[in-house]
Amino acid sequence: MHRFDRRRFIALGAASVASLLAPWGCATSRERVATRTARRVAKGDRLRLAIIGVANQGGANLDAVKDEEIVALCDVDATYLDAVGSRFPQALRFRDGRELLTNDKLDLDGVVISTPDHTHAPLAAMALRSGIATYVEKPLTHTIDECRTLAKLARDNGCVTQMGTLIHAGRNYRRVVEAIRGGVIGRVTQVDTWCPKSWCCGKLTPGAAAPATLDWNLWQGPTQPTDYVEGIHPANWRSHWRYGTGTLGDMGCHILDLPMWALGLDDPKWSRCEIYTEGPPLDAVGCPPWLEVSWAFPQPGSDPLILRWFDGGRVPPLVQELGAKDRQDYFGRYMVCFQGTRGFLMANYGEFAVLQVPDAPTVARSIPDSPGHHREWLDGIRTGRAEGEGSPLCRFSYATALTELVLSGTIAYRIGRPLTWDRRRPIAAFDADVRGLCTATYREGWRL
Repeated sequence: MHRFDRRRFIALGAASVASLLAPWGCATSRERVATRTARRVAKGDRLRLAIIGVANQGGANLDAVKDEEIVALCDVDATYLDAVGSRFPQALRFRDGRELLTNDKLDLDGVVISTPDHTHAPLAAMALRSGIATYVEKPLTHTIDECRTLAKLARDNGCVTQMGTLIHAGRNYRRVVEAIRGGVIGRVTQVDTWCPKSWCCGKLTPGAAAPATLDWNLWQGPTQPTDYVEGIHPANWRSHWRYGTGTLGDMGCHILDLPMWALGLDDPKWSRCEIYTEGPPLDAVGCPPWLEVSWAFPQPGSDPLILRWFDGGRVPPLVQELGAKDRQDYFGRYMVCFQGTRGFLMANYGEFAVLQVPDAPTVARSIPDSPGHHREWLDGIRTGRAEGEGSPLCRFSYATALTELVLSGTIAYRIGRPLTWDRRRPIAAFDADVRGLCTATYREGWRL
């Protein structure tokens, strides 16, 4: 390794769901979105929402939108579905998200998808093609090809979208972004990010039996069927490449969101970078116990802007040095360190500290407080604002750049060599080993 209308759908059974995945025309979807929004606003109705994945993070998302009209619930685990269904007895229950999304009687305004990463894209694509506003947990997708596809579908169909990076709605992130953009620590030259967590070392367990309440076939979604893996449900799938992307995939969209937002790294001018990684020997099944990734963004007439990631207990040398000098546990307290030409800024989800800048300027507030991460999405549905001012801040046009940054780091590690990456470059233009990790192969009944 190296450092450095939905009305035209025909309700079919699960065996025929593949035929329901043909895309809608953009004009039809946009007209449907506009008509639905006007009707809801005019009548003052609650939004008609469906929840796919109802427990754990899905349960938290459901609680955040429960004051709307919950018309459908879906989960592959009957225990979860029955428990939540008792709270919403009026909601129809589904085991298969594809059947939910092709039920035209639901007349959905929005869908919240909180399933394992490998099933995000096929379900979200179905919703977007039907003109349904879509909320998807982070990371947005399991592959970069899926990421780009969802961005295009959201744009073409005029859908209001949001990725589940909840911390983006917090006040602290806004204050940090204002401070960095306001030049409090000067020009930023490097950002270190870290996460002590370790989603790692997934193993196969031949002969293990799935819980009786879990539909293991549906849980596997678009992947080719395999034997059940002991303990993989409900959360340990994150440690398997087949279904998740390890610690970087799980936490990167939260932590790397701050430097991406503050430095505007979603701007096309930052689309190109060199990626270097260090980690233990690659395991074909399980994600690594620790990983270090460096993204070097070229700047004309200046040194590259360096963004670095450390997980599994790895400590950024700069943070270790600053902590030793100041006799502070910066590593344990924070998770982001901006290095600027005038000083440093440390941040976590709820606080930040400026270091070595005794005359730090006061920066005026310029980013309004959020009404709430889910509320941004719900308000966007009511106003029809899918892009621009008043739209959700983690809409897919932003979320795809953030997710692609995270996934590009895992790809560089898995190919075992430095990688030149460019978000503007077609996936077909990359080497075969990179292309293979940017795309997914779907079994019958599942596709984008």
